[in-house]
Amino acid sequence: MPLALEHWPDHLRGAASGLLAGGFYWGYMLAAVVFQVLYPLVTGPNGPGWRMFLWLGGLPVLLVLWIAPRVKESPVWLARRAQQKDLGRRDGLSILRIFRRDLVATTLQTSLLMGAFMMLYYSITFWYPTFLRESHMPTIRYLVALNLGAIMGSALWGRVSETRAGRRGAATMGALIGVLVIPIFVGLHSPVVLLFGAVLMGACGMAVFGIAPSYLTERFPTAVRSVGPGFAYHAGAFIGSVTPAFVGALQDRGVTLPGAMAGCIAFSGLLVAGMIWMGPETRGRSFKP
Repeated sequence: MPLALEHWPDHLRGAASGLLAGGFYWGYMLAAVVFQVLYPLVTGPNGPGWRMFLWLGGLPVLLVLWIAPRVKESPVWLARRAQQKDLGRRDGLSILRIFRRDLVATTLQTSLLMGAFMMLYYSITFWYPTFLRESHMPTIRYLVALNLGAIMGSALWGRVSETRAGRRGAATMGALIGVLVIPIFVGLHSPVVLLFGAVLMGACGMAVFGIAPSYLTERFPTAVRSVGPGFAYHAGAFIGSVTPAFVGALQDRGVTLPGAMAGCIAFSGLLVAGMIWMGPETRGRSFKP
């Protein structure tokens, strides 16, 4: 995230953030299509089955060997390195730096915020294919619609975050609209309505991640702009990882799957809309060495 965003001008960082976040959904959609096409060919008593997909999932990592030599280092990072060299200083271990007194509140707030983001994401996506199968719907069509909506929505909310609404306003609007979309996302409707609900939920509830790259990188100074967002993002993933099991536990206690999903989407969407305001607005911040 910092490598990409430090290359962009301040006033375009939100739009770039939306495009960057949308890349995840391109991957999700591609993985769903690959599974749909290839899994029937490799399943069976003697086939590799799901194991083959673990190897396929690792292949894109090899692209790093081609990409890395062709990407220039961040100008902000280069300027800081030159500044530190002129002053005869060296940065300490950055993972410890984010827990010092001046940054620990930022680390905690961004980690909890990303936890809310992840709870919303898992509430929407993890049990969604099961919901579709139990509703006798073809999963691939709706997963593509959901992720296409998320791709477009990430770009939209990233761009909105550059307006007077700011990062906080864009995330709030996306999350709250996602809550309003719940009835047509997991309700008992016609296939056309459910398809429309998938696009809208992707474009709002899932697409709040469009502001995450810019917001996280803008919350941390250059010295920890890699480890700070990285820690917050994955600490949030750790917090959010309980959500699928919680939705399953609700079903074990008699709650329907649509009801369990709806409740968790509503709770986590409202949590995102509230927690984003516990931190400062970051739109327009300059990256300084």
